[in-house]
Amino acid sequence: MSAKALCRGLFALGAIPGILAALDSSFFKLFEIIEKDVVIVGGGAVGSHAAIRLKEDYGKSVLLVEKEAILGGHVDTYYDKGTNTPRDYGVQVYFPYQDGMDFINRFNLTLEQGLAPRGETTTKYVDFKTGKELSGFVPPDFGVQVGAIVQMYNVLTSKGYDKMVEPGFWNLPAGDKIPEDLLMPIGDFCKKYNVSEALPRMYESTGGGPASRDRNFTNVMTLTFLQSFSPGWMRVFFGEIAFYHIQGGNQQLYDRIQTRLGKDVMTSSVVLASERTDTGVNLIVSGLKGTKIVKAKKLLLAVPPTRENLIPFDLNAEEAAIFAKPTYGRYGTAVVKHASLPKGVELRNMPTSAVQNPYAPFLDLPHILSFSSYGNDTDLFSIGTSGNPYLLYGETASVATAQDSINKMAAAGTIPASKSKIEVVEYSDHGPGGYAVTAADLRAGWMSKFYGLQGKRSTWFSSNAIAIDFSTQLWKFNDEVLKRMIEQW
Repeated sequence: MSAKALCRGLFALGAIPGILAALDSSFFKLFEIIEKDVVIVGGGAVGSHAAIRLKEDYGKSVLLVEKEAILGGHVDTYYDKGTNTPRDYGVQVYFPYQDGMDFINRFNLTLEQGLAPRGETTTKYVDFKTGKELSGFVPPDFGVQVGAIVQMYNVLTSKGYDKMVEPGFWNLPAGDKIPEDLLMPIGDFCKKYNVSEALPRMYESTGGGPASRDRNFTNVMTLTFLQSFSPGWMRVFFGEIAFYHIQGGNQQLYDRIQTRLGKDVMTSSVVLASERTDTGVNLIVSGLKGTKIVKAKKLLLAVPPTRENLIPFDLNAEEAAIFAKPTYGRYGTAVVKHASLPKGVELRNMPTSAVQNPYAPFLDLPHILSFSSYGNDTDLFSIGTSGNPYLLYGETASVATAQDSINKMAAAGTIPASKSKIEVVEYSDHGPGGYAVTAADLRAGWMSKFYGLQGKRSTWFSSNAIAIDFSTQLWKFNDEVLKRMIEQW
C-alpha cells in the first residue's frame, strides 16, 4: 500500500479528539517506539533543511517523516528514460539570499548559472478556452516590464516593506499597524505606484499560484503576492544578482540529504494521530515500514498549515480558531506527453483580450499556463496548473484541464487532432496557492496570533505558506525558527 493510499484510508483517524490519550499502555506495546529530540513532519525544502541543521549543527536527534518516497517537496527532477537527461519541472533555480546558498555547498554539488539547459523552442500564444492561436498579439516590452519591477523594488525597500516580509513575517507590525499598502490588492498597489507594467512578468513568474485563491490575479493581496514574488527575487529580474541550477538536476540536493540522514528518515509515511503537550509530543506514524509510535521533545510542522494537513494534530480551541481563517487554492506541475503536442514549441495560454491589452494576460481558473516543450529531441512537455477549491483541484482535475485544453486546440486546428489521451509521466502537487486570510483578519491580529503559536505545545511551524516561497529565503526563515526552538530548550 502506498503512503498516499494510507493517507486517504486512515487520515480520518487523526480527526478523533484525544485518541492517544484514550489508548492504554497495552496498545503502545504493539508497535516499535522511536524516541527523538525533534520529529519533523514534511520533507520538502524546509523539513530537509531543518533535519540537517538540527542533527549536524545543533547536535539533536531527529526523525523526518515524509509522505512521498523521496525528499524535496516542490523540487522535482525527471530523468528522461531514453537519454537520462534531467528535466527540472518543480523548483527551477536558486538565488543568493544572505548566506542561504551555503546550505547547498555542504553537499559537494556543482552550481551552474542560469536555468538548466533545454532544447530550443519557439513560442505560440493560444487562448486555451477557444483553442485558437492569437492573431496580432504582441507581447509586452521586456525592458518596460523590468523597469517597472525596478521601480516597485525601490518603493518596497524605501518604505521598509522588505524588512517586514523577508524572509518571514517576524517584523510585520501587529494588527492595525500593518501598512495599508500591504493589505491592498496587488493591482491597486501597482496603480498607486505607477508600476502596472510589472504585472505580466510577475504573473508569469508566480505561475498564477497566488491567484488560485482569489481567482483574479489583480485581487491578490500585496502581502500574499510578495511571498511568491519577493523583493529578493526582484533583484534577479533586474540583474543585480544571478540565479543558479544544480548540475545534473535540482533533485540531487535532496537525494544527498536523504542519504546523509539515513535511518533518520521515514518516507512513504503519514501521521495518523498525535498528542501534543508543553513537555513533548507523541505521534502515530504509519507507512510502508509499518506503524511506529514516535515520542519527541519538539515537533516541527514543515508542511503548510492547511486544515487538511492539520487533521491528525489534535488542535486545541485557540489553534482551530486561527487555522479556520485562511483560504487557498491549489497548484501543481507535471511532465506530460501527447501525440498532438508539437516538439520544440511552447504553447502559452493567453486570453484573447490580451491582443488589446497585453499588460493584462490574466487567466480564468482552472487553467494550464503552458505546454512547454523540452526541445526537438524529446516528446516531453512541462505544464503548470492552478485551480480551486483546494480539495477538488488535485491531480485528476489538473489532468482533465490539460486534456480539455488539448482538445480545444485540436478542434480549432491549432494542433493536429489525435484520439490519444494525455500521458502524465510525473506529477507534483505543490499544495496550497495563495494561502492567506482577509485584510480584516490581518488588521484584527491574525498574523500575530499565528506566530504566537510558535513553541506552544512543543510545536513549531515553518513552511512556504507562512514565509517567502523561495528556497534560500525559506532556509533563512527556518534558521530563525530553529534558533528560537533551541533557545526555548
